[in-house]
Amino acid sequence: MKDNRQKRFEYLKANKAYLSEREKQEYYELLQELKGFQAFEEEYLADMEEERTVSESLSFESRSRARRSTGAKSPLTSGRQGRKKTETPNVADSETEEVPRKPKKKKSWLKRIFFALLALLLVMVGFFIYGYQRGISREGGAIKAEQFHGAGNSDGSVNILLLGADQRPGQSSDVAHSDSIMVLNIGRSGKMQLVSFMRDTLVNIPGVGDASQGPNMKLNAAFTIGEQNENQGVELVRQTLQQNFGINAKYYAVVDFSSFATVIDSLFPGGVQIDAKFSTINGQKFDEVPVPDDLAETEGMAPNDRELSAEEAAALGYPDGGGIFMMIKQGPQRMNGRTLLNYARFRHDDQGDFGRVQRQQQVLETLTSKVKNPLTLFTGASALGTARAVTMTNLPNTFLLTKVLPAMFGGVETTTIPDDNDWQAAYDMYGGSGLLIDMNKYSAKAKDILGQ
Repeated sequence: MKDNRQKRFEYLKANKAYLSEREKQEYYELLQELKGFQAFEEEYLADMEEERTVSESLSFESRSRARRSTGAKSPLTSGRQGRKKTETPNVADSETEEVPRKPKKKKSWLKRIFFALLALLLVMVGFFIYGYQRGISREGGAIKAEQFHGAGNSDGSVNILLLGADQRPGQSSDVAHSDSIMVLNIGRSGKMQLVSFMRDTLVNIPGVGDASQGPNMKLNAAFTIGEQNENQGVELVRQTLQQNFGINAKYYAVVDFSSFATVIDSLFPGGVQIDAKFSTINGQKFDEVPVPDDLAETEGMAPNDRELSAEEAAALGYPDGGGIFMMIKQGPQRMNGRTLLNYARFRHDDQGDFGRVQRQQQVLETLTSKVKNPLTLFTGASALGTARAVTMTNLPNTFLLTKVLPAMFGGVETTTIPDDNDWQAAYDMYGGSGLLIDMNKYSAKAKDILGQ
């Protein structure tokens, strides 16, 4: 059979100048089958270029006259019975001839992949809308965003200011501080870059105090001062970071206690596996650490909650007296949103606020690694919708879906400003203890990681 196809190929090749369009198609198919795709591609492109050159130099009529004047006849005509006239190749038709079958199949597969991705995106949008409506129902309406004059970086990357407000249920925002202050960069490298600023870092807050005396206010005070001035807390934090560290922030998100727990439970209904790590407390190591449970007032006591007296709490280093404490064991365990919140906020071990920053970064890294699981693709979109509804933010929904969610699959790298023990103990203008840092050093470090 192969010998017959080889003979047929050689016959068509010898009469190539006289082939009809159907015969040309047959010739190219045999060429690809017998000689390989590379030979087919080279000859096919060469033929197309030759016919294009002929088309530009001769009109169809002049070519027809030239052919009749020479009296040339197709050998195919004389070698076949029943054929009444020679079929001449139509050069004009060959110019628009489709690419043969294999390229067509490739285009078909690309089209299928495109529509599959489009369908996937539409499903994710649907889950996002579902999560958003669920969050709106929980909050009783959309949360109003604050005024924010952020800007993007010159390199095209985007910084998002993330604030965790230590606002308890029933407490107004003008008496709350920013419990955690982070800036998340998306687009500057293959991974998200997260910088945590320790809240007691001494800085100059624009319009507050005498800047000539040097840094004299705690960083987390900017949120409270701004909230007391017509709800401009987030904007004042942005201005403070820009003035002291030279970094921009285009978007922001503020999460309070209950909002954080809701988002975690939406994303991971079965909880999150994490390795709980605490330092010593007053020099003593505990296998089970009592952690203040700030949601007990509105949600009741959890199964692992315990009520401590003022004396018991004071012995563990808690200056605010007794109350409801959640008992969290050291080591690997599964936490729901409420437990994870209490774990991330704890700062009463011997590492103090630096230990809390480390736990917050650990929680974020753990959540990001869990999102990489393809099974969380749709629940992740749903949780983002819920987060958007219960979080005060100016992040556009399109940015959340097209930038933030994909960036989570790349992972996150974390940095703390300042580093552990890289500061001097000092006081703010009110006599409160703070951290005095080398501002030139950490300003350069922040800009190197987050851009400007």
